Amino acid sequence: MGNLKNVYALLIGVGNDLPVTVKDATAIYNILADETIAGYLPENITLLTDNKATRKNILASFDNLIEKSDENASVLIYYSGHGGCYSDNTFLRKEDWKPEDQNKKYFHLCPFDYDPVNYEKTWVKAEEVKEKISKLKSRRLVFFLDCCHAAGITKDGPGILSKAAGHLSQQDGLAQTLDDGKGMSIISSCREDQLSYIMQGDSNSLYTKCMIEVLRGKGKTDFSDPFIRISEVVQYIFKKVPEANPKQNPYANLQIYDDFVLSYLPKDLRTNPESKIETKTSIQGKQATKEEQATVFRETENANSVILFVHSFMGNGATAFADIPKFLMEDKKMAGWDMFPFGYGENILPDLGKNVWASLTDINRNSTYLTASIKHKYSKYKRIAIIAHGLGGLAVQQTILDLSPEDREKISHLILFGTPSNGLAETTIKNLNQDNLKDLKETGNFITNLRERWTQLFSTSYPFYFRTVASTKDLFIPIQSSLQPFPEANRVIVEGDHFSMVKVEDKNNDSYCLIVNALTGNKFFNQCSSQEEINITLGDYDEVIKKQLPKLEILDNKGLEQLIYALEGADRAEEALSIVENHKLAKDNSNLMGVIGGRYKRKYLFSFCGSDAENAIKYYSQGLEIAQAKKDQKQIYYHAINLAFLYLFYKEDEAKMLDYANTALDATKKDPFNSLWKLATVAEANLYLGNLEESKSNYSQTAAMAGIREKMSIYSNAYNAYYCLMHSQNPEDPFIKFLKTIFLS
Repeated sequence: MGNLKNVYALLIGVGNDLPVTVKDATAIYNILADETIAGYLPENITLLTDNKATRKNILASFDNLIEKSDENASVLIYYSGHGGCYSDNTFLRKEDWKPEDQNKKYFHLCPFDYDPVNYEKTWVKAEEVKEKISKLKSRRLVFFLDCCHAAGITKDGPGILSKAAGHLSQQDGLAQTLDDGKGMSIISSCREDQLSYIMQGDSNSLYTKCMIEVLRGKGKTDFSDPFIRISEVVQYIFKKVPEANPKQNPYANLQIYDDFVLSYLPKDLRTNPESKIETKTSIQGKQATKEEQATVFRETENANSVILFVHSFMGNGATAFADIPKFLMEDKKMAGWDMFPFGYGENILPDLGKNVWASLTDINRNSTYLTASIKHKYSKYKRIAIIAHGLGGLAVQQTILDLSPEDREKISHLILFGTPSNGLAETTIKNLNQDNLKDLKETGNFITNLRERWTQLFSTSYPFYFRTVASTKDLFIPIQSSLQPFPEANRVIVEGDHFSMVKVEDKNNDSYCLIVNALTGNKFFNQCSSQEEINITLGDYDEVIKKQLPKLEILDNKGLEQLIYALEGADRAEEALSIVENHKLAKDNSNLMGVIGGRYKRKYLFSFCGSDAENAIKYYSQGLEIAQAKKDQKQIYYHAINLAFLYLFYKEDEAKMLDYANTALDATKKDPFNSLWKLATVAEANLYLGNLEESKSNYSQTAAMAGIREKMSIYSNAYNAYYCLMHSQNPEDPFIKFLKTIFLS
């Protein structure tokens, strides 16, 4: 298999009063240069330690990297040593000091020959490093930093050594100054107020030890991929460092150009050694055609206000909020506001995939980066408005609690869309079959601690504009989790589902109106959402019934659907059924039966209440009868496949499941168009019939056509059905891995 020929490394261990930095850099070199482990060519690795780690040699080594590497190269930079910081006030008499908000800070590395007296000739400024990095042709770059500005090695509690801090608050600032915003990954050993530790009996720092472990293949789950990728390194370090020592939490930025190869997997672990180097987003040699990630919506020289759009763990920040940033930029009243997307770049794969849900590790990583960014990257702004969606809102709440009082005072607006602020019920977590979600349990440590800290800090009022927003048809986040933790005055309901509430493509939309009115000081009124829809969601069924029932004969399909659902919710099921059976629109409307059946099915999957499942079966069965009488094949397979699922998942009746699966499959053969839902039905029916290869083929075609919402719906059905059939939740099960790869990756 040979060596990796287009990967390069620059490893720096400064030494001096920190001899462990030399050991760490040397240990990384030994792993990378070993052909049976990481597989770097020795001539592509530069190791600078002790008296070789001078300013001149460091800058010359960067120049060598620039000359040798091309646009398809992967580049690893590792620095272990002191870092430093100075400010405008450093060189002024105390009586001439600038106010702190005007006192600009500058960061630098401290090479072996650094002289604090002759600093201008011996330091390596962060701006110099950033300029060198900008000249590299490749965007596949990772920078590992371990510089906690130590004064030496000190004993810190039983069994632990730490690099004692001189200026603890600077490491995040250094990392943010180095960040070019173009996809370079920067990973530092700890947060700005923490220390980098050496565990008792170890010769390397905990941070470096975890790097070595992941390069040796620890944490790898897919051994058919013979490479260690940057996402695997980041995830492993973020998980294992705090597990070994809760006092140390790594920091990283959230933008990665793509999930590039960092090294080989050790030879003895490779099961597919001939695999070619590819990324999930591009293949080597095709970088020029890769679509750029937007990291800025608007940035101006004089703006002192900024809006941060914090997305959830699906997609990327540039597209998560659709046209909202564009509409705001077109609004003259929004002049003076800069705007940035914030969150995982499209090429970072969270622990649970591109999913509505996320692990606590992902939430903490986002929160840590946001906290550091507000302190450093966005330090010039006097007002910071944050608009967050989904679990991104949990990261934001944690950030607000972790900010210094000075930085927290800059928060002017906070709007949370579809955020499970009160966590998830145990039954919901059980239904989703994702073990990592136990950290988000409503009674778990993370949620209870978050709510206690929030209530304590904001016990009387909020020092910023605050709204928490739920949608009428959110299939993922229970409305009570979004709204209940906060006062009624801060709650808002808009029409839509978990995604459409922020995927705004029309200015005449309540979510957009809420945002623009909040930022411009106007009072918000629900302008576009159906008040009936909102009242149904809130449980105010009586008001809907009083308004709609007298107009029963002139209602359109949507009005009829709202009325029937309100009657069901008000325990007037017999009356609702009577209307469904006798109304001129409902009598032959199989789609209406399916809509109502679908509502009960989703409700059942959240509540596991048997009456919800029975109602779902009842309405799907009526819809199927209507469709069969009309020979409406699309409606036949729509109702039949849902009944197959319910008879398997709820009734545990596999004979009935097979009957309905065959009915659905027969109907698809009479539909000449290979639509998304036809292919999804064929895939699911073949799953029930045990034809897994045929099922996989159709699921693959479905995934290629589906949007995010459709993927989540199809994945949920497929995963739950497979679990019921095979009684397996093993993440290494080939079919489960297949489903997660095509629908969640």
